[in-house]
Order: sequence, then structure tokens, then C-alpha cells
Amino acid sequence: MTDFFLLESQQNTEPVVNCISNGASGERQRNGRRRRAKSHKCQQCDKSFDRPSYLKTHQLTVHTGIRAHKCPTCSKSFGQKSTLKLHQLTHTGIREHQCTTCSKSFAQKGVLKTHQLVHTGIKTHQCTICSLTFGKKSSLTRHHQVHSDSRPFQCSICEKTFKWKQQLKRHLQKVHHQ
Repeated sequence: MTDFFLLESQQNTEPVVNCISNGASGERQRNGRRRRAKSHKCQQCDKSFDRPSYLKTHQLTVHTGIRAHKCPTCSKSFGQKSTLKLHQLTHTGIREHQCTTCSKSFAQKGVLKTHQLVHTGIKTHQCTICSLTFGKKSSLTRHHQVHSDSRPFQCSICEKTFKWKQQLKRHLQKVHHQ
């Protein structure tokens, strides 16, 4: 797997893309630290982690469905306290991470970094079936549904099924007037 890092050039004219490979254990990361071996494997989905605590967190949040951390404002719940804290930023209205290109602002630094890919045109996530590329991994994941026969969204009234959530919503509005 390859990670792409956007760096500002010295004249602040264009971003420069540095490519760093996620190779074997002991390989140096961009920050000079050695990458740990992902030797802690999940028995349920075969994901691997470099620390036992990360594996434990993964198993609790992904495979048990336990969401013990509840937002006091909107009652959404989360598996990790850190995720709840990030979520709570949506209620404050504070958006301290501002895009230097278009002035949009974001509550989370990671969301800003993802947004900035829009301005670079860099699309690092490629479909292995049709070769389309996407700027965000979540967009590629959603795109994979195009190639699938799966229809996971079912109308609770007439039991018709749909590939996309939006199709189900439109169906409910037009056919069932909801």
C-alpha cells in the first residue's frame, strides 16, 4: 500500500506529492521512526494491528457493536471516547481549520486535509474493476456498489430493494408519500 503526503513547496505555489511505501517491519516512516510489524490479527475479519490495544479497540467497536460513549446533545453513541469528542465539535460550531485555497473551514484537521485534495486533483484511490479513481477512500468504497448485485436497502412498506440509500428515500417519497 502507498501513502501520499501533500507538502507545500518553498514558494507556496503548488503542493508536492511525496510517496512513501508501507512495507515490511522496520522500514522507516516519513518522520524517521521505524514502522512496527502488524502482528496482532483480528480473528473475525483478518485486519492486523501493530499494538494489542489497537486490536482490542477494533474488536470492541467493530465486532461487538458496543457504543458506550453517548453524546449528551444529540444522543448519538460511539465506541470510542475520542470519536465522541470529535463528534461534539459539530455542536459547538467552532471550525478552526481553514482551507487556504477556498476559505472553507472545518472542525477537524483530518477533514480539512481530505478537502484539500479537491484543489489538487489528486485521486489516489483506484477501482480495481473499472480503473476509476477517487480522492477519498469512502468514495471508492461507495463506488464498489456499482459493480455489485447487492441491494441492501429495503422498503419497510412494500419490501422493494435498492442499491443506494438515496434510491430508497426517493421511492418512499414518490410511491408511499413519506
